[in-house]
Amino acid sequence: MNPPSIPVIVPTILSGGLGSRLWPASRKQNPKPFMVMPKGHSLIQETFLRSSLINSVSEILTVTNVDLLSKTKNEYARINTSGLKTSFILEPFGKNTAAAIAVSALYLSNKFSKECLMLILPADHAVADQNSFIHLIEQA
Repeated sequence: MNPPSIPVIVPTILSGGLGSRLWPASRKQNPKPFMVMPKGHSLIQETFLRSSLINSVSEILTVTNVDLLSKTKNEYARINTSGLKTSFILEPFGKNTAAAIAVSALYLSNKFSKECLMLILPADHAVADQNSFIHLIEQA
């Protein structure tokens, strides 16, 4: 009997929002995901880096709005030293988290089939113990 294959895991980073909750630190063109943390990376960069450490990840999908695409790509370019593939779903205007997850699931289902696992990661969370986080994701 063959051992079970490891399914493709696609971290899906949700990076929307209006940048209004933490004003003046966050603004429309500089929402929470782009706030720089004490270690020198923005929250979206930390989310990307954390995602890249998960086994079986060959691509990271990001849902963002049209106005933040260039800024997001620039943030990733500074830290994506291994050349991990990135893909983007662009919202013409923000709807909500459920809509972003639904469109991501449809996109990944069409691209990878039902054998793909989607890991939803908000871009504005800080994770203190990244090793435990990665271990728990891989266990799940």
